[in-house]
Amino acid sequence: MAYKIEYTSMSAKNIVTPTSRYSNSKILYYSDEKILTFETYKKPRFSISKDDQVAVIPASMQYRPDLVSKDKYGTVDFWWKIMEVNNIKDIFDFVTGKTIILPRDIYA
Repeated sequence: MAYKIEYTSMSAKNIVTPTSRYSNSKILYYSDEKILTFETYKKPRFSISKDDQVAVIPASMQYRPDLVSKDKYGTVDFWWKIMEVNNIKDIFDFVTGKTIILPRDIYA
């Protein structure tokens, strides 16, 4: 069964925090019940900058990009950005000794 999708003029910024990967998304409704969702997230292309940091994941932060985010950016909210920038798709690949990039401009 195909669901009817209705685009709205509302921005996800009204619903999610500025640190959410969906903050720039449009809000959609689908089905007759008008279930709220976001448009598909499109991973932006990342370019390495000379201002970005390179780090090695310590044993204390294995499987914990949220702790790296807290240490680097002062909030756990950018765990997904660290994973995305480093093309890590599974938390179990966030392992001790792995070299990662920590972007300076986290909102880019």
